[in-house]
Amino acid sequence: MGLRSIKEIFITGHGPSSSHTMGPHFACQYILKKYKDIKNITVTLYGSLALTGKGHLTDHIIDLSLKDYPHEVKFDYKTVTEHPNTMTFEVTTSKGVFSENVISIGGGSIITVDNLLDTKIKEIYPHRYMKNIMDYCLSNDISLYQYVADHEDKDTYDYFKKVLKVMDDAVERGLKADGYLPGSLKVKRKAKAMHENMEHTTLGENDVAMNVAIASFAVAEENASGGIIVTAPTCGSAGVIPGCIKYLRMKGVSDENIIKGLMVAGLFGIVCKMNASVSGAECGCQAEIGVACSMGAAMIAHCFGKNTIDIVQSAEIALEHSLGLTCDPVDGYVQIPCIERCALFAIKAINAVKLAVIIPDDDIHVSYDDSVKTMYKTGLDMNPNYKETSLGGLAETLANEE
Repeated sequence: MGLRSIKEIFITGHGPSSSHTMGPHFACQYILKKYKDIKNITVTLYGSLALTGKGHLTDHIIDLSLKDYPHEVKFDYKTVTEHPNTMTFEVTTSKGVFSENVISIGGGSIITVDNLLDTKIKEIYPHRYMKNIMDYCLSNDISLYQYVADHEDKDTYDYFKKVLKVMDDAVERGLKADGYLPGSLKVKRKAKAMHENMEHTTLGENDVAMNVAIASFAVAEENASGGIIVTAPTCGSAGVIPGCIKYLRMKGVSDENIIKGLMVAGLFGIVCKMNASVSGAECGCQAEIGVACSMGAAMIAHCFGKNTIDIVQSAEIALEHSLGLTCDPVDGYVQIPCIERCALFAIKAINAVKLAVIIPDDDIHVSYDDSVKTMYKTGLDMNPNYKETSLGGLAETLANEE
């Protein structure tokens, strides 16, 4: 078994959640394509989809997706399903009533009975684990970017050129918007004010950490507002990579190199997705922001011309030290702690690279695959209250204070 295309790690769409917004939207498309002469549709949401569906706009996106058909959305908070992001579609047609489960596995991807809409399911890489990929690159004297380019479609570079444009546009919109984010939390949009205030600080407008944070805030706030963003690997972690890109541009890195770096980042993302998870509902925020951080570190290391071992080690450090991170969105909104977290882990990605390049290559004890495996096991062991249910952590603390 190998890996699927890295394109499925970077999907353009509306926020605020790849698993709770994009996934259900694609599920609705799947159902409408499969069934004809539909009279009525009932969608029942379970697990995390039910518990945080309101804050994640799950019912809203389903209503929009099924607006041309009589339908109903139900929230089942009690039934335990094998996967926490399970939804059941009961479809009434002229030929009878049909029931089908669809699972949203993160990053906008869905599992269906027959995966009619999943055109990216084909495995195009011969290797599944980063060790095998790294060994192949070293033995054949090729870069990780060349490895990706050799196996993806010829239009992949252009695909990622568009990805970069969408990310840039999201930053630009986020820096111009003010007011409050949607929902009951009354969280103010901060990116614009942060950008305007930066030049008045003692650190100055050339401070790296502040610039990175502001770019991350801009995209994360766009996501929280339901704006157009790119999953990387999810909506909730979509601010990390744009923050890293801001850093690279401050260092004079060309867009061409950044695009290639995004492709390298995608390789690490797909390794995590296929060998573990990128779903906060399944494995906590370590699977979202932790994977994003490792992707950002890999991108930065590539753009600075580091060798294959240093790139892999940069990504490993970023992921290893994100292990155990919980997903506890307050009131179910992708706002607290999600927005600040994107900024902090973009900065962490930068520091992971700085650490990796000074560690001797012959003294590496933890592999990237080790961290991926540990992340998945940790996620499975994690208390469900800390896996995108808003029943524990900050979500519980702030709810008790109200």
